[in-house]
Amino acid sequence: MRRALASALLAMAAVVALPAAPASAHATLVSSDPAEGAVLGEAPGQVTFTFDEPVSLTPNGLQVYDAQGEPVEADASSRDAEVVGELPDELADGTYVVTWRVVSADGHPVAGSLTFHVGAPSETVAPPQTAAGTDDATMKTLVGLVQGVGYAALLVAGGLVFFLGWTARGVRVLDGVRRRVSRALLASAAVAVIAAAAGVPLAGAYQQGLGPRGLVDPDALAPALVGDQLTVLLLHVLGLGVAVALTVRGRAPLASDLAAGIAVWSPALVGHTRAYRPESLLVLTDALHLSTGAVWLGGLVGLGMVLPSLAGRPREVGLLVTRFSTVAAGLLALLAVSGVLMGWRILGAWAPLVDTTYGRLLLVKVGVALVVVAVAAWNRYRLLPRVTGSGHDAGRWASYVLSRAVVLEAALLVVLLGVTGFLTSEPPRGAGADAPVTADTGVATAVADDLRVLAVLDTGSGRQRRLLVQVQDLTGEPVDLLDAPTVALRTDEVDLGSVPVTPVAAGTYAADVTFPTLGEWQVQVSLPRGEFENPVTTLTIQVR
Repeated sequence: MRRALASALLAMAAVVALPAAPASAHATLVSSDPAEGAVLGEAPGQVTFTFDEPVSLTPNGLQVYDAQGEPVEADASSRDAEVVGELPDELADGTYVVTWRVVSADGHPVAGSLTFHVGAPSETVAPPQTAAGTDDATMKTLVGLVQGVGYAALLVAGGLVFFLGWTARGVRVLDGVRRRVSRALLASAAVAVIAAAAGVPLAGAYQQGLGPRGLVDPDALAPALVGDQLTVLLLHVLGLGVAVALTVRGRAPLASDLAAGIAVWSPALVGHTRAYRPESLLVLTDALHLSTGAVWLGGLVGLGMVLPSLAGRPREVGLLVTRFSTVAAGLLALLAVSGVLMGWRILGAWAPLVDTTYGRLLLVKVGVALVVVAVAAWNRYRLLPRVTGSGHDAGRWASYVLSRAVVLEAALLVVLLGVTGFLTSEPPRGAGADAPVTADTGVATAVADDLRVLAVLDTGSGRQRRLLVQVQDLTGEPVDLLDAPTVALRTDEVDLGSVPVTPVAAGTYAADVTFPTLGEWQVQVSLPRGEFENPVTTLTIQVR
C-alpha cells in the first residue's frame, strides 16, 4: 500500500511539474501611448499598449481605422507585457480608432479599443467595420458546454477505473453487469477525448474572436494560443488509452489508476488556477480536486449500474456501499478543503462572490454540492442499514431505493460539473473590472451588471473639455446599446444635469463639456440595454 501511495504521489508530482507559463492574473491594460482621447500635434509613429502581465497578440489582433471606418495598415507585435503597432508615415489629420485583442496567460481573451486624434478630431467618425468579438457570448457558451461535458466524461472514466480495480474488488459482479460497466468506461473515455479534441479549435476561435465559423479557420489552431489544450488532449489520449486497456482486461489496477490519474489531472495545467500565486500549490490543489471528484462520480456511476444486480445479496451490497462511503467521506473533506482554498485564492475577498458572474456560479456550485452531501448522508445512514438489517423482501426494496438514490446523487454531480465547465471560461474578477483608475491613462472605470463603463477626459487643460464614455462587456469588447447612454455630471456644489453625447465609435460616445469649476466630478451613466433594462453606474473624474 505504501508503494502504491508513493507511486501515485510521484505521478501527480510529475504532471504538476510539467512546465507552465507564469501568470499573475487576468490581464489588464495599464497604459497606452497615445492615451485614450489624446489630441496630437503630429502623427505618431506607433501605438503602444502596456498590460500588467505578459500577453499574446492574436493573429490580426491589432487593427487601425480612420474616421471613415477604413482600415489603416499597421504592423503589430507583442513582447512580454507590451503590444506595439507600427503606423504608416504621416497620417492625415483626423480621428483614428485602434482595436486590440490579446490573450492572457490564463487563456482568456481581453479586448478593447483606443481613440486618438491627429491635429483635431474629425467632425464625424464611422464605426469600424469589424466583426471581431461579435460572437464572443456564443463562443463562451459553446466553450462552457464542451468543457462541462468533457469534465463529466473524464471524471466518470477515471472514477470507473478506480471502481472496477478497487471498490468492486472481491464483490461477485455478474459477467453481464461487468461488461456493461466496461462499456460505460469505454464510452465515457471516448466522449472525454472527443470533447478535449473539440476544445482545441474552440479555444483558438474564442481567443481570437472568430466566432463559430472560426472553428474551421486554420488560425484557430495556432500552437502559440492552443498549446495548453493540445497538451490536455495528448494526456487524455495516452492516459485514458492505457487505463481502459488495462482495466477491461482486469490487469494491473495500480498502473491503470496512475494512467487514468494523468488524464484526470491534465485540466489542472490550464485555467484560472495557473493565474494566481503560488502557482504550484494551486495547480496541486486543482489536481486533488479533480482526483476526488473522479473517484466520487465514477464510483456513483459504478454503484448505480451494479447495485440492482445485488438486490438479493444484502451482505455484498453492504460491503460495496460501505467501502465506497468510507472513501467518499475522506474525499468530501478533501473536496471541501481544496475547493475553499481555490475559491478564496482566486477571488481574494467576499464581495466578488455576489458581485461577479464567477462568484455567483461558485455559490451555485456550493449549493449543488451541499445537496449531493445530503443525499449521500441519507444513502449511508438511512438506506444502507435497511438493506443489511431488514428481512429479505424489505432488504430487496431498500436495495432498489438505494440504487435509485445513488443515480440521483450521480446526476447532481453531473450538474455540478456542468457549472464547473462554465466557471473555467468565466473571468474570476470580471476581466479587470475592479481595476482602479491609473495615473498613466486617467481612465475611470465602473461596472453595471455585466457591462463595464470607461470615462476619460481629453489630455488638454482648462474647463472646455471633451469627455469620452465607452461601454464594454467584461471581456473588454465595446458594446452598442439600444440607444445612447444618458450621461449626467455633478459635484457636491454644482449639478450640470444630463449632457448630450454623440456616438463616435463602437460603444463609444463623446460630449463637449464646459466645466464651471475644476476638481472632482461625478459622472452618472445610465445604460439603455432594452425597453425595461436600464442599469446605472457612477464614475469619478478629475478636471484640472
